[in-house]
Amino acid sequence: MTSQTKKSPAAIPTRVNIETKHKWNLADLYTTDEAWEEDFKKAQALMAKAGQFSGKLAESPGLLYDCLKTRTELSLITSNLYQYAHLSRDLDNRVSRYQAMVDRAAMLSSEAGAAFAFVEPELLKIDEAHLREMAAEFERTDEYDFYIKELIRSRPHIRSEEVEELLAQSAVVARGPDSIFTMLNDADLKYPTIRDEDDNEVTLTKQRFAKFMESGDRRVRKDAHVGFYSIYKEHLNTLGASLASSVNADIFYSRARRFDSCLHTALDGDNIPTTVYHSLLDTTEANLSHLHEYTSLRKRLLGLDEIRPYDLICPLFPDRDYEVPYDKAVAEVLVALQPLGEEYCARLKEAFQSRWVDVYETEGKGSGAYSWGNYSSHPFVLMNYNNTVDNMFTLAHEMGHAMHSFHSNSNQPYTKSQYSTFVAEVASTLNEGLLIHYLLKKATDKQDKLYLLNRYIDNTMGTFFNQVMYARFELQIHEQIEKGGALSPDMLSKLWGELTQKYFGPDLALEEHTPLKWSRVPHFYMTFYVYQYATSYAASQAILDMIMKGEQGIIGRYLELLSAGGSDHPIELLKKCGVDMSTPGPVEANIRLFGEQVSDMDRLTA
Repeated sequence: MTSQTKKSPAAIPTRVNIETKHKWNLADLYTTDEAWEEDFKKAQALMAKAGQFSGKLAESPGLLYDCLKTRTELSLITSNLYQYAHLSRDLDNRVSRYQAMVDRAAMLSSEAGAAFAFVEPELLKIDEAHLREMAAEFERTDEYDFYIKELIRSRPHIRSEEVEELLAQSAVVARGPDSIFTMLNDADLKYPTIRDEDDNEVTLTKQRFAKFMESGDRRVRKDAHVGFYSIYKEHLNTLGASLASSVNADIFYSRARRFDSCLHTALDGDNIPTTVYHSLLDTTEANLSHLHEYTSLRKRLLGLDEIRPYDLICPLFPDRDYEVPYDKAVAEVLVALQPLGEEYCARLKEAFQSRWVDVYETEGKGSGAYSWGNYSSHPFVLMNYNNTVDNMFTLAHEMGHAMHSFHSNSNQPYTKSQYSTFVAEVASTLNEGLLIHYLLKKATDKQDKLYLLNRYIDNTMGTFFNQVMYARFELQIHEQIEKGGALSPDMLSKLWGELTQKYFGPDLALEEHTPLKWSRVPHFYMTFYVYQYATSYAASQAILDMIMKGEQGIIGRYLELLSAGGSDHPIELLKKCGVDMSTPGPVEANIRLFGEQVSDMDRLTA
């Protein structure tokens, strides 16, 4: 690595300024908006066929199979409709046409769910043995076998046909808090200007904020932190109300389906015991000393009298090169992932060349990054690439998701292609692990190793410890309302501040904006989602260790995991790969590894 002089952020480009090769080709999904409209009509026609099956599912295996196939085709089309509209909107949230198409697709999906809401209640009226006999006579017995098994397991939580129809119809209303948050967060908030390292006046954006948090200039970090969160503070009542409404929606569905809690509801779909969630939180919180040590080490290495939250992610060795242009990042990722085999890497290279990735930040574009698989074409990866090491790791991460989707969709029928997020985050964080191991291996001197060790430690802090803290916050706010309490912005901020202090230790000095971070986290609108980053990260580190040690058969088992889709419960799929997440072992081992890395950095900088 070589030193570079960092450049001031330029004006946010428009899409016409971006090369075609760096933009999605949404024609791979629908060639035109008119083609989308044609599929919309086809979905409506399929939905109208629901009445042909209602009340008749027990009559014959053939009729039942036709019903399930019709619903599957409808699901595939409505998924495509919603995805195309959403992807198009994300390219520029200011375009009202695609905002309307998202709403139409969401409504259609809700109506489709309501139209076929009779299926589960009707099937559960059939004797279990007879239902299995009927499934054994389907034209294809490998499409709905896991579905039938899971349906029988879910029997206690399926309601009457009338109630199921109402629950399906309520889905659009329940999406309200997330939609409000998204529009406020991505389209309406106007961020202030600050002065960068070269004293240039720059307007903050989410991507620039993230980059400024990595600045070696503490004044810039502080100004960006205060300026950024001051805007959220102005809208705290709205943001508090939207999050509280989202939690209330979770509780409504939990009670409507007769679960013990929202946590039970969220985990039951993958048959994950709630003890796994509690064990993750409790095991981590019993071993926070290494994280506290890292906070103290950061304070020493940065030469600070007190360390603030805006000092937690800046590079400790900023004299190293951490500007990574996109093309270089692609090349590095391709080399780093070679241990996964020629077939995997050839497909990955093709993905980069086939416009799976929308690369750069542009005016009105959705923030952050994600991968969104598609059964009919290929996955789509959104980036807001801004030439940082974090962006390179994000690229590796999202391509892990994309390749998981590709393998799953290529090897499973649509009905079993949707893998659990619990497993998906293994694929993404394993890619990150392979990248950091590759970079560490080719490092040539002590400073390079320290720089990369810093990145590895911070990756664990961000993907593991931060996510466990977020998971604890989610549990607290759901339990607060479940016990009859209420949520207010002051309470949410108090909880966040207390958790921040607990996790990062007594050396961290909080300031007035620290407790506001809850207000800008979109994952809190995805019920009990974030814990899967932490459990998956621990699992991925276990698989990575097997790969690095050259354990016989591990690559084959790993590719089988990627290809398994949703054909089994995620914990069982991981066991087949050699990792048992029903025990605290992987979490404890991951924390020990983190502690060793902190000790290594402490020793190398003594």
